[in-house]
Amino acid sequence: MKVFLIARLFLGVPFIVWGILKLRGGEAKLVPGLRALGLPDAVFFAYLVGFCEFVGGIMVALGYPISTASILLGLWCLVTGYDAHRANITELLKNVTMAGGFFALAVAGAGSLSLFGGAPGGLFAYVR
Repeated sequence: MKVFLIARLFLGVPFIVWGILKLRGGEAKLVPGLRALGLPDAVFFAYLVGFCEFVGGIMVALGYPISTASILLGLWCLVTGYDAHRANITELLKNVTMAGGFFALAVAGAGSLSLFGGAPGGLFAYVR
């Protein structure tokens, strides 16, 4: 169904963009917040955040492995919403809404217009 493809793109593409921005120098805005958390190498973790957002967004956009990627990004949205946006109710609710979309996508599945048609075979069948 095309509606699943549209949903995956609406949820995945922003994470691809945010990941690219962080990997291309945007991590500098993230480093002070990570240092405040007491992380040993905040720059490394800022790039790790960018990488995870980029890869997670690609996984959702492609529709594989949709359950794993959607649940992880949904949890990601809740954690970052609480940690970074709890003082701004609009931003917090944006993150909660995205998390709901990711969890709904994890339950509904990727749809037929996805990598492996949503049902891979062989070794890939074990990756959820």
